[in-house]
Amino acid sequence: MNEVVAFYTQPLPHSQEHHSRLLQEIAFLEGRLTRLSATGEGDNAYERALGRTYQALLGLRRRELATTL
Repeated sequence: MNEVVAFYTQPLPHSQEHHSRLLQEIAFLEGRLTRLSATGEGDNAYERALGRTYQALLGLRRRELATTL
């Protein structure tokens, strides 16, 4: 959990770095979802809620990336 907090509390990048930051966030969220899926699609309510949160964030980041291209 500390890595999630650290990742999202970094200073916002400037315009040139914004695109690569979005790609990093997308890769991070996809990795977290993959790890959750490897454990059985969320073994408990907490993991299922976390998976839904990651899915929502992933969708937001993908839409934001699409608008920056």
